[in-house]
Amino acid sequence: MSLIVLAAGGTGGHVFPAMALARGLRDRGHDLRLITDGRGIKYATDFDTDSIEVIAAGGLVSGAPHKRFGALLRLGRGYFQARDHLARWRPEAVVGFGGFPSAPPMLAAQHLNIPTLMHEQNGVMGRANSLVSRGAKQITAAFPQVEGVPEAARAKLHVVGNPIRADIAAVGETAFPALEDRLNILVFGGSQGAAVFARLIPEALEQLSATQRARIHLVSQIRDENRDAAETRLSALSLGGLEIAPFFADMPERLAAAHLVISRSGATTVHEIAAAGRPAIFVPLALHKDDQQAKNARLLTDSGAALLVREGSDAAAKIASHLTKILDTPTQVSAMASLARQQALLGAAEQLASLVEQEI
Repeated sequence: MSLIVLAAGGTGGHVFPAMALARGLRDRGHDLRLITDGRGIKYATDFDTDSIEVIAAGGLVSGAPHKRFGALLRLGRGYFQARDHLARWRPEAVVGFGGFPSAPPMLAAQHLNIPTLMHEQNGVMGRANSLVSRGAKQITAAFPQVEGVPEAARAKLHVVGNPIRADIAAVGETAFPALEDRLNILVFGGSQGAAVFARLIPEALEQLSATQRARIHLVSQIRDENRDAAETRLSALSLGGLEIAPFFADMPERLAAAHLVISRSGATTVHEIAAAGRPAIFVPLALHKDDQQAKNARLLTDSGAALLVREGSDAAAKIASHLTKILDTPTQVSAMASLARQQALLGAAEQLASLVEQEI
C-alpha cells in the first residue's frame, strides 16, 4: 500500500475536503497521514491520533513588524518539522489543501522530490497555494472560475469541484421537503460558527409580521458566547419552531429538512449546499480583501439558486425582504433547490484520488 500525506489546517473548510479525499483513497487501499496545525486538529475526526502530526504554522499577517516576523518564524519552524516527518515516512505523494498550515509540508515535499498535488477551494487562489503552485505536479480547483492563478500553473489546473461528505451529497438525491404552511430555515456559519448571525437573524425576523414569524421553523447554529442574548430575542418572537445549538453533529439530517439555508459562503459550504440541492441566502465574510466568499457564492448566485446579502447596516432588512418574498411565494425555494442541484460539481474526491494515483 502507498502512503499519501495530506496537508491541511487552520479551519474546517480546509480539513473537511482533506478528510473526504482520505476516505476515497483508503477505499482504494492507500495509507494516509495528516499534517496539520493546532487549530486544524480538532476537525480531523476521521484520522487516528497516531496518523496526525501537528506542526507550527502562521499566516503572513499584516501590521506590526514583530507580528510578521513571528509568523515567519512559525512557518520556518513548521517547514523543518514537516521536512523531518516526510524524510522519515517517504510518502508517495503529498496533497495540500491551502491555508498557511499546508505550505510548510508542501514546500518540504518539493525540496525532497516527493510529488505534490494541491487543491484550491476558493474562487481566488490563496497566497499559500500560489507559493507552492510552481512545484505542484497537478492542481485542482473547486470552482470553474478561479482568479489569481499564476500563469505557469494554468496548464496544470483541473476543475473538479470540492470533495464533500457522501452523506451530504446523498441529501440531494432525496425529495425536497413539502412546503405546506411553514418554512424550515437552517442557519449556520461554517466550522467556526459566525457571530454575525446571532445579531442579524433576530434583527431580520423582528421585521416580519407575527403571522409570518409563526410560519417559520428556525434551526440556528450560534456560538455559546452569543447564545443567551440571541435566544432571548428569538424566543420573544413566537416563531413556529426554534432550535439553537453551537454545533449540529447531524448536519445531513438538518439539511434534508431545510427549505432554505442562511450561511457564510466558504468553499465547502457552497459546494455542500449545491450538492444537497438547497436554496440559500449567503452573507459572505467581509474581511477578505479579495472578496473571496462572494466569488465562491457565484456558483449558485449566478443561476438564481442563491441570494447574496452583504454585511452592512441594511443586511437585516434585506434578509427580511427576501424572507417576505419567499413566504409570499413558497414555490420560489423549490425552484431554487432544483437550480442548486444542477450547479453541483459532484465526484470531486474520486477525481482528485485518480489524479493522485497518476503521480505515484
